[in-house]
Amino acid sequence: MKSKVIFINYSKYPFLITPQRYFEEKYGYSLGFIDIVRAHINENIRKRVTERIVGAIKARIPDPKNISDDEEILSFYISLLILGGINDKWLTIRYGVYEAKRIGRYLEREKPEVIEAIGKILGLNIKFLGLNGAYRIPYDVKRGKAIYSYLPFKVSIYDYLKSIRLHTDPLWKLSNQVISDGYIYLSQQRVSRFIEEIISQRIVEMVRPIDVDELPKELKDLFEQLNSIYQEERKEHVKKAIRFSLREKFEELKSLEIVEPEAFPPCIKTLYQEALNGKHLSHHARFALASFLLNIGLDVDSVVNAFRKLPDFNENIARYQVEHLAGLRGSRKKYKPYNCNTMRTLGLCVSECNVKNPLVFYYKEVLNKMNKS
Repeated sequence: MKSKVIFINYSKYPFLITPQRYFEEKYGYSLGFIDIVRAHINENIRKRVTERIVGAIKARIPDPKNISDDEEILSFYISLLILGGINDKWLTIRYGVYEAKRIGRYLEREKPEVIEAIGKILGLNIKFLGLNGAYRIPYDVKRGKAIYSYLPFKVSIYDYLKSIRLHTDPLWKLSNQVISDGYIYLSQQRVSRFIEEIISQRIVEMVRPIDVDELPKELKDLFEQLNSIYQEERKEHVKKAIRFSLREKFEELKSLEIVEPEAFPPCIKTLYQEALNGKHLSHHARFALASFLLNIGLDVDSVVNAFRKLPDFNENIARYQVEHLAGLRGSRKKYKPYNCNTMRTLGLCVSECNVKNPLVFYYKEVLNKMNKS
């Protein structure tokens, strides 16, 4: 029985094939990467590389327009080369996040057998079961008949656990999954999100630091241009973070004896430091930190700026969410931070503090300091 031929559009998923292999399979010649760059570099590729890197800085990499498959694939690898020259961890992680988000949109609309094949190339044990083999979950009854939702993909538990960042969100924890015979069952949307996370990690791993002098002369001008753009954007980013940072706000509020950052409970100290360091935080981690800061008296601007260094920071989205937590939008309800039991359940508790809520720990510490002064 002949196996079915699966066609993968590498221009959508360029990380799956090296440019050397792609050009050899398509044109029949064997060249090194730098030689391929020298032979094919053009204005379209330069423009697309700029779109990719600047898009990552600005939180959205656009889909390609009026560009050939050759140019799209080559622009991806030139982007990685230039990122290696810039050699900034924040930018590399941000690029991985937003390139993967863009690819994730393709996966959600992709043929199931292509998703399965991509998983295999990535070394993931993903199986498409079809509707007949899908795991069915009844969720409603109409006219005496059960209505089902279908989970047509299964992923081995071993591979599922590779998506480390997802598991800080309770929706992705093993305890909240459909599990049978060593496999997790997922919808196409969720299996796409899972693969997206793996792709983000893979792209970051593909960036290798490189001495700028080793860049081919054909890319020197492009590197200088993009590095200059990055440095300016980063400078503005840091200026805003410093101008409106919580550290500055804390100093101001400490003089009024309103906020004492040293009194933060260990869980909040950890989340706050991770935010300042630009580490990716889960939705629940962001909620825990933002709601705590709002409840101890920080204003919306200060709380928004606590998240400014996150790889996927978007000011409009962040401000909307913080205003919602502050009770300025929607139901006008001001949200309290998670209690300690919930923090433990979410994997956000880092120390046993013998209190029921992070706010209780904070206010105890503040009172102790005031009593000692």
